[in-house]
Amino acid sequence: MKKIIYGILCSILLLNASCTDFMDNIKPTNSVTDEGIWLTESSAMLFMSKVYRDLDGPYYSVNGLNDHAVDILFTDDCIQIGEKASNQWNLFDFNASSAPIDRWGNRYSSIRRANIALKNLPDSPLPANVKERLMGDSYFLRAMFYLELFRYYGAAILIDKPLDRNTDDIFLARATPEATLQFIISDFQNAADRLPVTVPDDELGRATKGAALGMMAATYLYAAGIIDSKYYADAAKTARVLVSGDLKGTYSLYQNGFAEMFYEDNEHNSEVIFDIQFAYPYRWSSAQTVLAPPEPGTPAEYGWSKDHPTASLADEFEMATGEPFDWNNPEHAAAPYENRDKRFYATLHYNGKPWKNKILYTAQNTPGNLNLKENPNGMYSAGKPSCTKTGYYIGKYMNQDVLCGYDNRGRGVGGGHNFIVLRYAEILLTLAEAENEVNGPTAEVYGAINEIRARAGQPALPAGLDKSEMRKRIRHERRIELALEGKRWFDIQRWKIGEEVLNKDAQGCLVTYIKRADGEIVPTYETVFVCKKTFMAPRDYLLPIPQSARDKNPNLDQNPLW
Repeated sequence: MKKIIYGILCSILLLNASCTDFMDNIKPTNSVTDEGIWLTESSAMLFMSKVYRDLDGPYYSVNGLNDHAVDILFTDDCIQIGEKASNQWNLFDFNASSAPIDRWGNRYSSIRRANIALKNLPDSPLPANVKERLMGDSYFLRAMFYLELFRYYGAAILIDKPLDRNTDDIFLARATPEATLQFIISDFQNAADRLPVTVPDDELGRATKGAALGMMAATYLYAAGIIDSKYYADAAKTARVLVSGDLKGTYSLYQNGFAEMFYEDNEHNSEVIFDIQFAYPYRWSSAQTVLAPPEPGTPAEYGWSKDHPTASLADEFEMATGEPFDWNNPEHAAAPYENRDKRFYATLHYNGKPWKNKILYTAQNTPGNLNLKENPNGMYSAGKPSCTKTGYYIGKYMNQDVLCGYDNRGRGVGGGHNFIVLRYAEILLTLAEAENEVNGPTAEVYGAINEIRARAGQPALPAGLDKSEMRKRIRHERRIELALEGKRWFDIQRWKIGEEVLNKDAQGCLVTYIKRADGEIVPTYETVFVCKKTFMAPRDYLLPIPQSARDKNPNLDQNPLW
């Protein structure tokens, strides 16, 4: 179904107009809408498909040279070196005119399209059930667009209709963060009231009641850290609907492999609540090319390995026994990649991992060639500038059966796996965190966290944890379960830990093979400096409002210290 939709979209010129700035999108209403769109279900669905396709960019993909970077590279989980914007990511070294990301203008393009639908659908001749469903889609999508603005910029200009520059005041000021939050919550609720619990196979990818309520729970959780802790109660109450309430049993943790959960062959599995649709050749993801290791394979099959997970992330994964990994523990330090949490192996590529029917060496040499800097996949490689800078590559999303090179799309393979925006594990984590903040480590909190740990093969949490101890455990669990899924940056924001985790050097694990006196070749491990990272609070918790937008709107204020 998704391939059909994207194929049709490519031929619909009316729906392919693109705009990049909020003010550029203020046009007379009758020049944008065509009344004929709302006369038939098929034409209305084409319009709505375009609005769905606006779920793009860094918040909704691991795709492209920079799109995938924001939520990963602003954090302590990954670094990028050698790209044009690398220092901007690592050092927050930009201003309102040079930010490496601008989501302001194009989100208002998308919001306008959702508003056009909400304006025209009530009076259209479509059957009532069709109109209600399409309005549910529109409310859901508008909420998603505003949530992105809320998270990146703190507050937004709230617009609930398609503006006409001939009759409407277009120089609007931003609402307060609280008003922005309530607007988003209202839209998610309006969506939940209209959307079905499940969809047939030919509608997979459309929003459901669970998607609307799940995103509402995530929004409340974010607001609890950003605006007022009172919203923890709302987050727990909303998440509970999916776990033990009216939608109980609709979703469950996927049990057929943590790594495999993200593969194209397993799309729309039991854990997925909402995902972004990719389908070769209509709309493809280049994650397999951009993120995979540079070898093995022919040159056309190499990955580009643009982003490199840090030692900080790798060290966060527990041992299989449940004890924290510790370089000061001689047993851990001697074999750091053995007997770890199963999610470690699914999330990261590391030295000695099987990959594409070979052994992937990220060391600066290999057992078969002890010369330094001659391993094309290893740190400090002289011949491969795209080699890992940290000793790790991203493993999540990577399928070794899919070609990694620049021409994988030309060969008709790869690039079609969906990007999961919300899955059931996140709902369990949301419920656990919110309930713990309200009532402490109740049985419900333990149950939610232990369900996730059991899927990973990890032992249950010890009994008797207090609220603070449980908070630490939940934050740990959230970081490793959702690693590299675009969640960490928003967690750093709401937990206000940027000064703690981002004002320190990024480190990697340098592996070097040596020959001992007895002739045996063994690996050695050393934690090394990779790059400098800096963070200035409170400024860096939000992106600057683009100066180009403020130049056009005298009532648009700037975020603090930008």
